[in-house]
Amino acid sequence: MSRNVTIVVIILILVVIAGYLVWLRGQYQPPQAPSVQVEQSTPTPSVSPVPEATKSATPSSTQKGTKVSTPSAR
Repeated sequence: MSRNVTIVVIILILVVIAGYLVWLRGQYQPPQAPSVQVEQSTPTPSVSPVPEATKSATPSSTQKGTKVSTPSAR
C-alpha cells in the first residue's frame, strides 16, 4: 500500500471507532439514584405585640410654657 492509502485507512478506522463510542454512550443509561424528597417546613407566623407610643412620647402641638416654632417661608 502506498503511504496516502495507509493514512486514509487509519483516519477512517479512527472515525468508525469514535462513532461507535458515541453510539455506545447513547445506549448506556446510568442507574437512577433514589430520589429523596425533603419537606421544607415553613415557620408559622407568631403574633407579636404592636408597640404603642405612650402619651409622654407623643409630640403635642401646644404645651404650657413652650412655644411651637413653625418654619417661615423665605
